[in-house]
Amino acid sequence: MRPSVAQIAEDPKFRTFLRKKVFVLWTVVVLFLVFYMLLPIFAGYAKPLMAKYVLGFVTFGYAFGLLYYLVAWGLAYVYVVLSRGFDRDARAFAEKATNGASGTASALSEATAAPSAEAAR
Repeated sequence: MRPSVAQIAEDPKFRTFLRKKVFVLWTVVVLFLVFYMLLPIFAGYAKPLMAKYVLGFVTFGYAFGLLYYLVAWGLAYVYVVLSRGFDRDARAFAEKATNGASGTASALSEATAAPSAEAAR
């Protein structure tokens, strides 16, 4: 007998999975927002720091602004790497819900193929 959605939702492993996923997601969001808000805060309250030359004719303000790109790409990379593990765990829970039948990929392809076959008629 395959477990119901309510049974899977009550599973401690599933709850741990959701907690980890939400924690990672919110950590990435908060880190990005904190870093994003530092530039206007520094520009308003730390003008001497922003005007300091750090590399040739490049000021700290410009360097910090360019660092946005590296931080955004870095956080995106970290999230993609971690989400692969989350996807694997989600697939395992989906398999458990379908009782290991033909797999979620084939069930998904059947579900998407049916409307397109009717649309062709």
